[in-house]
Amino acid sequence: MEKERYSDVCRWKCWLVIAGILVCFGLCISSASAQDSGKNNKATENAGSAPMMVQPANPSVNPVTEAAVKSGILSSLKRINQVSTYLTANTKSGVLIAPAKNQPDQHIFSTSFEILPPDNSTIYASASFFPNNDAVYDTVQYVDKTAKELEETVFKHLKRKSVLKKNIILLDGGAVTVFLMPAGTGCVVIKKEILP
Repeated sequence: MEKERYSDVCRWKCWLVIAGILVCFGLCISSASAQDSGKNNKATENAGSAPMMVQPANPSVNPVTEAAVKSGILSSLKRINQVSTYLTANTKSGVLIAPAKNQPDQHIFSTSFEILPPDNSTIYASASFFPNNDAVYDTVQYVDKTAKELEETVFKHLKRKSVLKKNIILLDGGAVTVFLMPAGTGCVVIKKEILP
């Protein structure tokens, strides 16, 4: 029993050292704050373009990842860095992070982003991370084209799966699901990806 406790203490000390290294590494690499993470290197796509699956994690540490470490979240750092880097690459963005108040590393870690791509549109994104490294994100953007126009042009390579009830078109992009919701003269484009 004493050896198990000692082993647990050693394991936690190792995680704290790793977290400290990640934070220091991130501070050296990224001078951006969580309020402006627009200096990432990877190109992003806005909701009005074809869907793209989240790629493997960027080796640099995203400011959202740094904030997660400061909040006591260690179990899903790689996934947090991967998704938040993907969502904010080559954009200006603001983020609200919402860790659990008690034992944050054992519960869901939720984020909400306002993303401003170079085309001056606005994208809302929500990403949630779980202790087992699963994650899910959604992006929401208004596009000044009809759902039909988008389905025939931007998303022509996707298969129409169904209509949710009456107006929202569901397109199958494999790992990414795209919803086209008519709104005024345009359309709200919602992308969802679940990362197991």
